Amino acid sequence: MADSTALSRLILETKAMKLTLLPDLGGCVGGLTYMAQDILRPFARTVDESPLQTAGFPLFPFSGRISEGRFAWNDRDVSLAPNFLPEPHAIHGQAWHAAWQVAEHGSNHARLVFDYRPEDWPWAYRAEQDFRLRDDGLDLMLRLTNHGDDSMPAGLGWHPYFPRLDARVKVPVDRVWMSDEGMIPDRLVMPAAGADLSDWRIVDELDLDNAFTVSDRISCIEWPSRNLRVEMVSDAELGHMVIYTPKQQEFFCVEPVSHAPDAVNSQHPAELTGLHSLEPGETLSAQISLTIREI
Repeated sequence: MADSTALSRLILETKAMKLTLLPDLGGCVGGLTYMAQDILRPFARTVDESPLQTAGFPLFPFSGRISEGRFAWNDRDVSLAPNFLPEPHAIHGQAWHAAWQVAEHGSNHARLVFDYRPEDWPWAYRAEQDFRLRDDGLDLMLRLTNHGDDSMPAGLGWHPYFPRLDARVKVPVDRVWMSDEGMIPDRLVMPAAGADLSDWRIVDELDLDNAFTVSDRISCIEWPSRNLRVEMVSDAELGHMVIYTPKQQEFFCVEPVSHAPDAVNSQHPAELTGLHSLEPGETLSAQISLTIREI
């Protein structure tokens, strides 16, 4: 059976898979293993525990940065507090910094929910993560419902951390969001050779922190030394992918997201940025599936 301690740590298992959830810490994933091998970077406990130390965290009701936390929406001026100091921007929404509730769980599935009451983000919403382990992987359904009284800008995504080791990646990137200066990209261009991930690339040879549009829904990660491959399939709603490969770190990130960075301030149309407008009571949902194979 699933195990929890004061709902702070929830463990789901199948014969080959084990998933650890941390509802109280941003609804984060604490670990994901296949046959006792880490598929996601395991949670590193410290005195000051942070979602940034976990195996992955949810992105609601937007992903990426909003420039200086400011935007206008339907004649409403919104100003969000910076939440990634010392940067002046707001990033990834509120849900990753909040405690979540376990709405239901069993031995191999759990649904976590977070109900946001309006503060600097002026719309009430519910965020949901529905985790279901298979014998060969994980299905994660993300849902965002507008509980406010008028339309709300909306997006979602997932920020998993993969162990670096000797990993290589293949992601069907199409174009990349770039900026002339600063952290807020505002133009979409063809990726340079160093950022083209459409064929296998060794992670240690990459230096990326970019959002891409993708032409297909299947991304692959392999660790040859472990004879393991992860195939990550994202719903069409997740038309962007953030790739983060920091040097001198033991992890890298391949993050399915629904929209471009700072989409609320973009001059590009929503068809390009992926930004949604949710009416009251409307729900945006998308699924991410990880399948583990031996190679």
